[in-house]
Amino acid sequence: MFEKFFRVLKAMELEEKVLHVGVVLCLTGLFFPWLNDSTQQWNGFGYHTGYIGHVSFFFLIVIFSITASPLFGGPIIVRRQNRHIVRLLLSCGTLLLLLSAFTVLFRVSNELHGIEIRFGMHLALIGSALSSLYAFLKYQEEKRMQAQALFHHPDQPVMKPKPKTDTFPDDRPPPPPPPPPPPPEEHALFTTRS
Repeated sequence: MFEKFFRVLKAMELEEKVLHVGVVLCLTGLFFPWLNDSTQQWNGFGYHTGYIGHVSFFFLIVIFSITASPLFGGPIIVRRQNRHIVRLLLSCGTLLLLLSAFTVLFRVSNELHGIEIRFGMHLALIGSALSSLYAFLKYQEEKRMQAQALFHHPDQPVMKPKPKTDTFPDDRPPPPPPPPPPPPEEHALFTTRS
């Protein structure tokens, strides 16, 4: 079971890996303290912004389970053609929710003395921004691949660009050969006048 997981993890594209690292960072940021005063600390599920933490947690779990569920033999939650758009929408929704929570906490920390925003909020924002960026990149890549597939006939092989070599391609004639060397010049050492 774990062999399959590690094999698929190694085969995963770099963008997918970074997207999931952002999701994990954001999830851990929800459990670390967001707001602190002299007597109490609140994480992402406490204070007045706790509902934002709960909704963000749900969005992040759905993003993570889209990939993790099929890896562990579970059901496919979202079909392959809709996977990137769902990830993009959920990660952007999480980013917007966390930005709104940050503005509320920033205003509270400015109005009340002794309250400060802690690193959990910053970690959640960074993770959410990272996952949103890479979800957008994967969505753009999917759209580009769909556009390329639209212009290729299924029976035609996809032409890969040829590596650059020093030879000339077949459709262009080679350059003409260089001209022959000129005949040697004759120089007389002594000239006679007549």
